[in-house]
Amino acid sequence: MTGAKAEHYTFGENELAAERLRLLAEAFEPSSEVLLRELSTRAYRVAIDLGCGPGYTTELVQRVLKPVLTIGVDRSPALLAIASRRTHADGASLRFEERDLAQVPLSLPRADIMYCRYLLTHLSDPTRVLRGWAECLAEDGVLVLEETAAMESSDPVFSRYYAHVERLQQHYGQQTYIGAQLQALCEASGYRVSRAPERELQLPPARMAQLHAMNLDTWRKDPFAVATFDASELAALGRDLASIVAGTRASTPVRHRLQQVIAFKDA
Repeated sequence: MTGAKAEHYTFGENELAAERLRLLAEAFEPSSEVLLRELSTRAYRVAIDLGCGPGYTTELVQRVLKPVLTIGVDRSPALLAIASRRTHADGASLRFEERDLAQVPLSLPRADIMYCRYLLTHLSDPTRVLRGWAECLAEDGVLVLEETAAMESSDPVFSRYYAHVERLQQHYGQQTYIGAQLQALCEASGYRVSRAPERELQLPPARMAQLHAMNLDTWRKDPFAVATFDASELAALGRDLASIVAGTRASTPVRHRLQQVIAFKDA
């Protein structure tokens, strides 16, 4: 299963990306914690956070599930350095490891639970990767996934932004709204889905505009974006997002449909 091409990640792995991921964690941690608390009555020896970035989800997994060992895994040395520094990882109960999560198998300790939020959307072959991840799960291990199924707003600024992102990701073989297929992907990849709740979140326009503006600053420099999108349109989009953040433009909440899945490896 090795030898797959490296995935293209359009949203950055620098200090700006780390700050965006901090803000994203603040926005989505409450819904993620509700999901994880459903699983908190069981004892876990090893928990793995796939695509941990600067470690906010890793801390959540450690705090809610209280495993003996929590491992945050990411391909970015820069984000992993931030994660280790800000969490004071001790190596015994919490540690971080560098892996390209699309290159399976992962050569990680066998996990009782694996958690992954907003990573599959950046993969061009999620079925292959999900099958590879199963090799890291214990026989009764659980896989917990969260992905976006839809994002909508009556404000055309957000609609313009989402259309650009969707086209950009399609160019790289990725799916912006992969959450809509999450249960089917798991079942096709050798997992038995136990629960697949969908949560509808109403997210504040200023916070979403802030997150999107930070992303735009990164992906507008992507070679495909430079060659395909009108630079003046992207500049105008950036200004419109900034005006929503500043409160000088009235806007409306973003309706975010979040697909969550709790699945077990099929025997």
